[in-house]
Amino acid sequence: MDDETPLRSLITLGIIRKAHGVRGEASVETWTRSTDRFLDLKEVFLQSPDSLQIQEVSIESVRLHGGRALVKFREVDSPEDLRRYYEWTVAIDERDAIKLGADEYFLHDLVGLRVIETATGREVGTTESADEGASGALLSVRRPDGGVFDLPFAAAICLHIDLDRREMTVDLPEGLEHLDEVEAIEELDQRTIDPETEVAPHMPTRLRVDVVTIFPRMFEPLLAEGVLSRGLRSGALEVKVWDLRDFTTDKHRSTDDEAYGGGSGMVMLAEPFFRCLEEIQTSDPGQKPHVVMLSPQGRPFSQQNARQLAGRGWIVLLCGRYEGFDERIREALVQEEVSVGDFVVSGGELPAMLVLDAVSRMVAGVVGDRNSVEADSFYNGLLDYPHYTRPFEFRGMKVPEVLLSGHAENVRKWRKQESLRATRTKRPDLLETASLDDEARQMLESAGGEEKSDAK
Repeated sequence: MDDETPLRSLITLGIIRKAHGVRGEASVETWTRSTDRFLDLKEVFLQSPDSLQIQEVSIESVRLHGGRALVKFREVDSPEDLRRYYEWTVAIDERDAIKLGADEYFLHDLVGLRVIETATGREVGTTESADEGASGALLSVRRPDGGVFDLPFAAAICLHIDLDRREMTVDLPEGLEHLDEVEAIEELDQRTIDPETEVAPHMPTRLRVDVVTIFPRMFEPLLAEGVLSRGLRSGALEVKVWDLRDFTTDKHRSTDDEAYGGGSGMVMLAEPFFRCLEEIQTSDPGQKPHVVMLSPQGRPFSQQNARQLAGRGWIVLLCGRYEGFDERIREALVQEEVSVGDFVVSGGELPAMLVLDAVSRMVAGVVGDRNSVEADSFYNGLLDYPHYTRPFEFRGMKVPEVLLSGHAENVRKWRKQESLRATRTKRPDLLETASLDDEARQMLESAGGEEKSDAK
């Protein structure tokens, strides 16, 4: 253990994932530009996941295999010895790292900086952490009042960094400092929804969903796995599936009947839906749920619609079958109709599952990484940028060099350009309604000019 080595002097090259073989070799997932970097190393530091422990170790041998480095540490004799180092990072002293260019920084350089607003000279706070997110580096800033907010490490916001003075001057977009002040779901009523867009101003922290169906068991596997299961366990989601047949009055538990006026097919009865909705309402008489009918006559479901429904706090999804619903259900009970596409399915259950999954992702805490939600296709009205993982080269196809550079600002710009390129190529209609900043518009203009030049 080297207590004299400050944490901020270490550069991470990879992370130990598991043991390989009987000698106790470490299978290291590399976070550096090239796995070959490990072949030059003799001494490295192992750092615990909480950064509280650092151990200097010697490298006995290195083998490259499947995009990972298989490293034998002299201090580790067996797979059992290595187990204690699972998820520890492998790092080197900053003095041994590849030198950065002008305006390039290691993530640890960005921690502990006083954040100063350029326009007013006001001290906004101090950076507490710097992490590589889906959209580039993200800084966590602690305000003087104790609050914390996320600050994207982007050239348009972070204007200048003085490492000697440990300061960073910024141009903060309006409202960025207080995005952490999310209202409790109990206060997310109709008054908190923008009447122009019907979009809740903050990501809700809790959502209740009731589903009405004649096939409740179809939803059991959906709620037992993945993101929805985690949301239910954490309490961010409350989902109850109601069997419509429990609200029938005849011995056959009928939920449908022939249509007046004749014609083929059956129609969903009104009475069971009315009785079921009355029972749902009694569970919380002081609140009123937003009732959604899954119907081919509804408006096309979109990401904006998912955000709107999440902001309601409590929604009820009605799943139909056969020829559809008795019109009185639509007239008296339903606030909104939603369609997931211009195609025919057997009932409203599969569309309801799609809506439930999309809406749940808009609730804080359901998806572990908020950056992942914000980077999803359509979240900001654009398609997603390309993603890559190991190995660096596969069948002659390589990962773009910019993603291996460690230059957070270049990565951010590349991802933004690729998102715009994908949208312009595959779904140009989305650009008409997408929320674009000045940088995005400049990128589109530049790309359009290049295409005209290539066509000549």
